[in-house]
Amino acid sequence: MPRGRRRAPVDANALEAELAQLQERQKELRQQIRQMRSGQNGISKLEEKLGNQLGSAKWIVQQIKALQPEWDELGFYQSVQAQQPKPRGRRPRAQVDA
Repeated sequence: MPRGRRRAPVDANALEAELAQLQERQKELRQQIRQMRSGQNGISKLEEKLGNQLGSAKWIVQQIKALQPEWDELGFYQSVQAQQPKPRGRRPRAQVDA
């Protein structure tokens, strides 16, 4: 008889349940890895996009403050009314009643 621990008889159902748990855990971990990778990439893309959009705006604000030192940037942005974006593309044809 070989030395060491004796192996208890293994139940096939228990092994299948453990395998299913491990596969679920693997799915969760892979999803977390994907989210981390895309999150880092997404944040840098957003930072770059905002930098492009707001780069000229920062310069304009500096110019305005040079001309009017009492100009309130935050008050100006809070006074602007938000609007829904306009639909893009061709307009739908008007229906003609016959």
